[in-house]
Amino acid sequence: METLNEIDHLQSSGFGRPLPRHGLQLLHWFSNDYVTFNNDSEMVTVRNPKKKAFGFHRFFDTQLLPDQDLPCYQVGNLNAPGSENLPRDVRKNHTEHNDDNNIDRIIISLQSDRVLDRIYVTQHDHHRGAFDPQRTYRISKGLISIIRNLELDELLEQTGYSLPCPSSMATLNEMRHLQSSGFGTPRPRHGLHLLYWFAHNYVKFNKMGEMLTVCNPEKKVFGFHQFFDKIEEHDGQCNQLLPDHGLPYYEVGNLNAPGSRNLPRYVRKNHTGHDDDSNIDRIIISMQSDRVLDRIYVTQHDHHRGAFDPQHTYRISKGLISIIRNLELDELLEQTGYS
Repeated sequence: METLNEIDHLQSSGFGRPLPRHGLQLLHWFSNDYVTFNNDSEMVTVRNPKKKAFGFHRFFDTQLLPDQDLPCYQVGNLNAPGSENLPRDVRKNHTEHNDDNNIDRIIISLQSDRVLDRIYVTQHDHHRGAFDPQRTYRISKGLISIIRNLELDELLEQTGYSLPCPSSMATLNEMRHLQSSGFGTPRPRHGLHLLYWFAHNYVKFNKMGEMLTVCNPEKKVFGFHQFFDKIEEHDGQCNQLLPDHGLPYYEVGNLNAPGSRNLPRYVRKNHTGHDDDSNIDRIIISMQSDRVLDRIYVTQHDHHRGAFDPQHTYRISKGLISIIRNLELDELLEQTGYS
């Protein structure tokens, strides 16, 4: 049996793709939310699969995994009890028909209640009523570690999964990316000042590397309010600004919004109150829970269209937020060419 050690191996295996298969989304959830590494570099499950959370249940197939002496458990059947607790990204393409949207599985073996021994991925053959040994692979710990450092859309892109629109949005990872994007420049735009405030004063990192907000955006402090994406189609093209991944979006940056006067003066000082570029920049965030951030975007408003500009909308990585947190405001403005 082949072992998949790198993203290239995963891509060439064909596991979990194309749309509407769910195996890659399942593997991303498994790597990021269901397993962790202990101090001995052992992979440990966050919950005992015996409890049947997320649809886990015992796996008995000595023909598929003949050398396996330890108890095995499988997950991924979207019809199994408990599978409704899997994230929406994993479940959203499930139609309950007998097609490819529910063929992918992860199988694990356990050394003890929560210490993992091996990880496998496979797919179900509807015609044979069994799993396909030619499409069964072992997943290395190294590949799990790689996936833990990827966002879901990065994993889907690197494995060639067919993404729904929009799929071509650039992610800004470094200062040079932010500078070349043109976001928040030139004067009197306020986006860079807003991003500096956001990175330094509105978010922080917990011990698990998650980004947290200092207050719930639902409270509408600083002018935050919920963002509802308008989905338009023109000539077969999707004009949706942001991807639909089932989480609420909130925007901040409109200097006319109630609560925006609580933003620092350096964010507001160039605001003229007129219909010009002094109030076009926004930050949009999605939330996993009350205060745990999922994604961060920056964009600008097009006065003529009365909408945000998809050509000037970018995703902001956690890494770039960390970089900005280590800069003074004048350093950020200097490095991005603000004048």
